[in-house]
Amino acid sequence: VGFEILKKKFSIHPIVEPCSSEYSSPVVIIRKKNATPRVCIDYRRLNNIVVKDRFPLPLIEDILDRLQGSRVFSTIDLKNAFFHVDVNKDSRKYTSFVIHEGQYQFLKVPFGLCNSPAVFQRYINTIFRPLINDGFVLPYLDDIIILSSSFEEGIERVKRVLSIASEYGLQINFNKSHFLKKRIEFFGHVIEDGKIFPSSLKTKAVLNFPEPANLKQIHSFLGLTGYFRKFIPKYSTIARPLSDVLKKDRKFKFGEEERISFNQLNLMLAE
Repeated sequence: VGFEILKKKFSIHPIVEPCSSEYSSPVVIIRKKNATPRVCIDYRRLNNIVVKDRFPLPLIEDILDRLQGSRVFSTIDLKNAFFHVDVNKDSRKYTSFVIHEGQYQFLKVPFGLCNSPAVFQRYINTIFRPLINDGFVLPYLDDIIILSSSFEEGIERVKRVLSIASEYGLQINFNKSHFLKKRIEFFGHVIEDGKIFPSSLKTKAVLNFPEPANLKQIHSFLGLTGYFRKFIPKYSTIARPLSDVLKKDRKFKFGEEERISFNQLNLMLAE
């Protein structure tokens, strides 16, 4: 099934081509949340030796700050974002993979390569540079956020973004795009009327977290709550009994002090 999906997916667009490269990475099949198969190329060995592209992704906190200053939001989701970017001809051989029908290499930037996010972020920033400089477009990988202060302004700005997207042949997933909304969710945060708060889905994950039974679970719990530490006054002080357990050479301990810390973090995030 996986190979048929791979062939169907890559035959729609000129994404891959036959090759005789001396390099090859394995094909793996993983299951999506809806149980449908997704075919991926395992580039871990290649990622270990490739020269890293250091182009930075936008900082989440910076984007959240910008979102708080707007009242109307639109978000555009790009289909198969990385496939918009060509792979340099001399580099294609490194992307090779083998299936029953033969050996292929990518013409477009594939998913799974460590440099793909940086390459695409540079590409999308270049396309929307004038609108980024104007202060109302925030691209984050395959998501393009459009900021506006009113619906009228939002309509005009969406038109400008769609015009540029059409000019560069960007494929938009309209089923996952949203236009002229007063509320937006981004990386586990909800922004509305200039206010920001954790999304209910994320806080639910914290509130449903069982009492830790080992060091790994304490680490996971602190990772969840730490992401929203700005919403919890004196977070470091409250979390200290739990974080102290993770210190080197400490054995697992979950007594009264740790339980109070655990419950208090839950309570404050739920408020």
